[in-house]
Amino acid sequence: MILKSIIMGQGNGPIIIILHGLFGESKNWISIANLLESTYEVHLIDQRNHGNSFHDLEHNYSVLAQDLNHYINSLQLINYSIIGHSMGGKVAMQFGLLYPDQIDKLIIVDISPKKYKNQYFSIFKGLEHVLSEAKSRKEAINILINYVDDMVVVNFLLKGLSFDKDNSASLKFNTNALQKNIDNMLDSINSSNTFSRLTYFLKGERSIHMKKEDIDYISTLFPNNKIIEIENAGHWIHFDQKEIFLKTINTILN
Repeated sequence: MILKSIIMGQGNGPIIIILHGLFGESKNWISIANLLESTYEVHLIDQRNHGNSFHDLEHNYSVLAQDLNHYINSLQLINYSIIGHSMGGKVAMQFGLLYPDQIDKLIIVDISPKKYKNQYFSIFKGLEHVLSEAKSRKEAINILINYVDDMVVVNFLLKGLSFDKDNSASLKFNTNALQKNIDNMLDSINSSNTFSRLTYFLKGERSIHMKKEDIDYISTLFPNNKIIEIENAGHWIHFDQKEIFLKTINTILN
């Protein structure tokens, strides 16, 4: 099965593929793509179990990288750059290690290849409660805020919330598959390969997802790396510092 995508600026220039993070979808990146499409052909990908792409119980970085490879081959894309945020950044890393030949620039946004601790128990518990009890968006917000004490995160998680004619709630992302595979999503990227071309790692100054001690492991897989810290940005660099993010991306791509 081929991943769904939104393609913007088709034929306008070099190809950029953008990979969203966990619980996200292609639409999260439209505002960024709007500012890139005059110069680039931008492919906003819905990864498996997210957005409009297919659902599957298997969810790990190897199959996510294979999904992207199938998408690229189906559209016969060549000489493309990849921007991956969070989970999408790990997919981009895995892809670069497996299929390096046609990559122009590899840009990883606020994630390292290391293993992360599972801090998603309350999120999944809250989402289960929303799906079983909520009959409106307002009810869903009131439920989820008890599990996730951050309204920005609550609104992000509920972007794909919808209700059928019986007011039964559903989410675009496959909660069941993601919960069963969360350990895979938090696991480290392991490979006997290295990606020898220059790889850019963008770090939010206020983010806890990338730390100085991660550089050694980053360098093991991506020996030719450049770490760029974005001031006054958290994990969602492209929202917190949109103009600086775009300027940095354009500088890298040019």
